Amino acid sequence: MRWIDLHNVEYGECVVLGTDSNSLLMVDCGSLNTVIREGARNFKEYAQKSLTARYSGVAHRAFLLTHYHRDHACGLWDILDAQPNYFEELYLPCSPCDERGLPLLLEFALFAYVFLPRQGFCGQVSTGALKSFSRVLRQTQQGTAYALGQGDCFVSGGVTFECLWPPRQDYPFDEGFADAVERLHRYVEQPEQPGADLLQDFLDDFYTFCNLYTRLCTQCPVQSADAAAALAVLDRIDALAPALACLPAAAEVCALLESQSVREAYSRQVNAASLVFQNVRTESGSTDDVLMTGDATPETIAAVEPLLYHDYYAVKAPHHGTHSAVSPVLLGLSAAHVLLSCGEAPDGARCIAAEWAAMPAMKHCTVSNCAFLQAGGGCCNRTALCWDSGGLALRCPGNRRGEPLCGIRVVGTQARGCVCDTGAQESKLW
Repeated sequence: MRWIDLHNVEYGECVVLGTDSNSLLMVDCGSLNTVIREGARNFKEYAQKSLTARYSGVAHRAFLLTHYHRDHACGLWDILDAQPNYFEELYLPCSPCDERGLPLLLEFALFAYVFLPRQGFCGQVSTGALKSFSRVLRQTQQGTAYALGQGDCFVSGGVTFECLWPPRQDYPFDEGFADAVERLHRYVEQPEQPGADLLQDFLDDFYTFCNLYTRLCTQCPVQSADAAAALAVLDRIDALAPALACLPAAAEVCALLESQSVREAYSRQVNAASLVFQNVRTESGSTDDVLMTGDATPETIAAVEPLLYHDYYAVKAPHHGTHSAVSPVLLGLSAAHVLLSCGEAPDGARCIAAEWAAMPAMKHCTVSNCAFLQAGGGCCNRTALCWDSGGLALRCPGNRRGEPLCGIRVVGTQARGCVCDTGAQESKLW
């Protein structure tokens, strides 16, 4: 990479990879914070104006979404609303299928879309997933959309990337989550229940939509006509929703969807299916050696371990560097730089896991009240000193006199990470 920008969007994530002097790949853009408290910036305005203006001089821009949680995805829609043709290529995650060929995440999303209020937890998440391809292709006249899964490769600038996860087929869904989806089906498939004919109409469109959507996930690129056909079926399902909500089966479906354990299982499965990708290595020790992990779970990282390199220039810690996604596999890798997007949460509950902070690498972090800084008076996240030894972090080229800066910068925060972050708001590397 010629440069990497880690944006402080607080409870969210946005990483921009400068793949050559004229190209960039933005990986995720979203936040749960409507207002970014540091600087009192409105996130939507930041995405549509400050963020896009920063890269307006880059000729070729692409976007990759790792998964459909709002804190990774909402900024994409904000950008496309304001500048439909900002990105030339848009890469979206495929919907994986189990060993029976069933796209369980997609099926759960459809149930949530129909039976939960739009402001509900699952409803918000599902809406973006279900309409993603049609929305992207409708909002951009010049961009091209692709669905990515394990084994796919794509090119940005002079760098070729390969997707390590998720597999399109034989996806290892959690047994508890798969059981929840089966129960949802049983509630609406019971014969001779009130509204059986209406439920059958719903199921017919349900399976038609799933088949169309999974077909989109195999196209390269995604065809606008097929995306529009899937959306038309979703509109038919949407029209049935008011009548479906009046049926006795709806109460059982809603009760299950609103269960905290089921919501958490669904959210974790969305994280587990995050796109994980790395560069295709052409030479050892290159600054192109990056590993991007979205919100991948430790189980996901363990599954792709045979495909990983032993060392990287930069590794993005999954799930913002919080404790929930600490991966023994990643902790065992050699990395010159670790990216931590653990920005402030509205309730102040988020913090960096000690395991990431203790890695012998230079940390770049969006949190401004770092507990390790407060406890020790200095750490890699804020200074040019190693967290564990207190010595200079010599692995960072920016700390060696006469050598070029590493080009990894935390943007939009008053606090600094690596010494290379100094002036990150003003400086450009292209």
